[in-house]
Amino acid sequence: MKRLALCLLLICFAGLTATYAKKSEAKQTTYNIIYIGNSITAGALHADAKSTAPPIPATAAVAKKIEGKGVEVAGFSNCGRSGATTVDFLPERNRDFKRVEKAIEGYKAAEKEGTKYVFSIMLGTNDSASQGPTGSPVSNEDYKKNLLTIISRLREMCPDAIFVLQRPIWYSPNTYNGARYLVAGLNRMTDYITVLVELANENGDIYLGDCDSYDLFKHEYKKLMFAEDGKAGTFYLHPTEEGAVELAKNWAKAIVAAMKAARR
Repeated sequence: MKRLALCLLLICFAGLTATYAKKSEAKQTTYNIIYIGNSITAGALHADAKSTAPPIPATAAVAKKIEGKGVEVAGFSNCGRSGATTVDFLPERNRDFKRVEKAIEGYKAAEKEGTKYVFSIMLGTNDSASQGPTGSPVSNEDYKKNLLTIISRLREMCPDAIFVLQRPIWYSPNTYNGARYLVAGLNRMTDYITVLVELANENGDIYLGDCDSYDLFKHEYKKLMFAEDGKAGTFYLHPTEEGAVELAKNWAKAIVAAMKAARR
């Protein structure tokens, strides 16, 4: 009789263990991360951008931070392009948004059921220019409208996706290469933060991302940014490889925070 009771207890325990395992497995959330941006995201001026552009160390940092916490990263794509603005990424223009569509299609062809997406977006540097890039200068109103248009299409393609809006980083007020930025451009870009805050406050799936890197590069530009020759003297716009690592740390911190918030 005791043997029978013991056997029944073991069978019951095994069943509970299996049920718990299934529940634990169900809580595992898998993400693909897609980075949308401009030359900074693309790793412009790096000797080997495919290895050192910010999305590479950022994804590695995210994976390390979430290890063993019920979240994993399946893959990532760098859709940054030098010179890109929010206008260039508008779906209806059929230009840079095609990069994002291609990345999503590639993932969906092989992903396991339940995989979600994080879109890390840092656009605004080229939007802020006074002359040169597509659509520039972009007003706060149009900047917000463009970001919402991009995000709305991504929502249709990737239900349950989350969006992390990374603040564009500082550039020197004499920045003037093929495009004219200067003080007016920097002031315009600095003010874009108000738009990012509004979007995060008004949408449950949009999160305000890294805001620390703006001041970091403002104070450490000689150490973390390339010195470039321009029409108004030596300017600072693009992070070096070391700068990309520092930027990536802050991106990763924001991405992980958004993942955690989305799981609550």
